[in-house]
Amino acid sequence: MSDKKPKYIEGIGWRYETEHSQKRRRKKHRYNDVATYLVTIVVEGRKPVFGSISSTPAIVLSPLGVKVLNQEIPKIHAIYPMVEVWKPVCIMPDHIHLIIRINSPLPPKKHLGTIVGAFKGGVTRAWHEMGNDRLTPDTQGHTLATETRGHTLVPLFEDNYNDRILMRDGHLENWKAYLRDNPYRRFVMHTRPALMQRSLCIVIGGIRYGAFGNFLLLRHPEKVQVFFHRRMVDDRLTPDTQGHTLAPDTQGETWRLKIPTEQTLFWHKEHERLMEIAEQGDVLVTPGISECEKRIKNECLSEHYRLIHIQDKPIGRYWKPEKSRFEACMAGTLLILAPWAEDLEGDNNYERFHNLNALAATVCALDADTTMQVTEAGGTASEKE
Repeated sequence: MSDKKPKYIEGIGWRYETEHSQKRRRKKHRYNDVATYLVTIVVEGRKPVFGSISSTPAIVLSPLGVKVLNQEIPKIHAIYPMVEVWKPVCIMPDHIHLIIRINSPLPPKKHLGTIVGAFKGGVTRAWHEMGNDRLTPDTQGHTLATETRGHTLVPLFEDNYNDRILMRDGHLENWKAYLRDNPYRRFVMHTRPALMQRSLCIVIGGIRYGAFGNFLLLRHPEKVQVFFHRRMVDDRLTPDTQGHTLAPDTQGETWRLKIPTEQTLFWHKEHERLMEIAEQGDVLVTPGISECEKRIKNECLSEHYRLIHIQDKPIGRYWKPEKSRFEACMAGTLLILAPWAEDLEGDNNYERFHNLNALAATVCALDADTTMQVTEAGGTASEKE
């Protein structure tokens, strides 16, 4: 488990230093070809240089934010006519989201990284032209940006960027809705921290839950269920006498061996796929019942990947999670849901555990239009956050 501790950033909340480290490019993808991307770039140190969130809530752009919107973003299409920046453009106080569409192949030796790098450089120059920090070169081994008129510019952004390829049906519209609501989510996180911590009753799809953690994970556009059987069929084998569970194939001529799922090649491939998804920032959803589900859950907690954990133990007014899950809640990367016993179907543990996985699938199906009800002390409020 990571030994890094969260720190409080004014106007933002508690954050872990590793929160924005998901910047790996997708293997084997051609980043110079036709595609649509969601690109995120983050200001070094999370400085709110582009503006602030009003009580509306909405983003109030700073002079730099206005310049980025009106001058720097249009330069992308002006320099690369085959590239468009689609609306909504989401400029937050300390980061920027852009939906970039490449309509035809880029010129030789140009790719998405070239476009993003040039944009970051342009914004950094604009920031310095408005009178912000400049340093002369030193000999202390620091990383220095490109020199301008004998001065070296202090980097405005974190190194690299995060990209997401938008290609599934509904993918683009879900992310557009997410970007439009971004100022509201920031406002809620700053002004209503109690809602982000606990509710004794939240109704989702007619099922009542106790909840603890980051409620906004329910509205994330990308939620992926983690579900593994305890045992599964592996290689075809003839019957043996080692006490294994064997099942005949459809012809009855050969037999298959059922072994713990964590010992199969399928598990290793799925584990790699799910961890890549989690590292990219998607929300994994699981009750963590089988051994493989537990491993995925624990890895998400230790790495502070986004996770919705559905547990069978109730959440009461004074209930708190153990240390690893509590730290994940502080980082904003965990929501714990506990269905009410009265709403959890099944007469035995086996049936109830399978019902938890069915509920996980329901949570994954939530979208921007799904209505939820949150009951707090003193009343019920309907929300669409």
